[in-house]
Amino acid sequence: MPIHDLLNSGLLLIGSLQHAAESAGRIEEIAIWQHLRNQWNFTIITGQVYVFEDYLASLDSARTSYVSTAFNARADPMSQQGMTLLLRELDEQTDPARKQYTLVIIDLLNFIADSDQYEAFENYLVDRYSNPPLAIAFFNTRQEANAWLNSLSEPPSGGNVLIGDEYFSIWYSRESGFRELSRNDIVELFLDDSSSNQLPPVAASFNTREEALEWLTSHPASPMLLVTIAGERYHAVYHKKFNRHTLHSLTRLREERERIKAEQEQQEDQEAEPSED
Repeated sequence: MPIHDLLNSGLLLIGSLQHAAESAGRIEEIAIWQHLRNQWNFTIITGQVYVFEDYLASLDSARTSYVSTAFNARADPMSQQGMTLLLRELDEQTDPARKQYTLVIIDLLNFIADSDQYEAFENYLVDRYSNPPLAIAFFNTRQEANAWLNSLSEPPSGGNVLIGDEYFSIWYSRESGFRELSRNDIVELFLDDSSSNQLPPVAASFNTREEALEWLTSHPASPMLLVTIAGERYHAVYHKKFNRHTLHSLTRLREERERIKAEQEQQEDQEAEPSED
């Protein structure tokens, strides 16, 4: 089974186990499944799909233990509890496919421990709601980004890059060699959630974008603040990893939300229409 399908099936398994815990009222167990889902998200958003596939290929098929030495030494208590639940699921499950999906999540936990990524994972948990979405790299232009992508013998699979003020998803297939950058709206979702409350006061006003960016170099947002450029309000979002800011027009964000809402309503209307026999 292709690694993307295997990982997606593993995520569906986590969802079904979490749903079972919710139905049974096992509150503490729900938090454990959510923690394991976050480790799945971390692996995907950092572009490590094929790194994980190579890790799976390196495992000894004759191993006598499903839990790595590094996991026992490094894993946090919630991951330890998750491993216990997964091992129980693996032992009780009779369906071969479900056993396979359980084992891939077990090995995902081992992978994070064996590659010594717990500190990075903990930082991801801390930053995911209070800071802008994670990006692997930053480029000023699409041409620079495409040159970077095409220069790599093995690009990341999954994850995002920043091009100017916009996020792009990295699409790469090891099997076909296909690679592409596709714009996504993850920053719009972040800003929409972050600015759902009352907007902060405007921090500064400028005539041009260049003036705003120059001022922001010595006044970094944490993680964002509101400025005006030629009378238009913008979210100035600080990306600490790159020591750079992106600027996002509130007018454009509002138009984007209205467009998405209209598309959703149109789809709902179409689904509600009776089918003709």
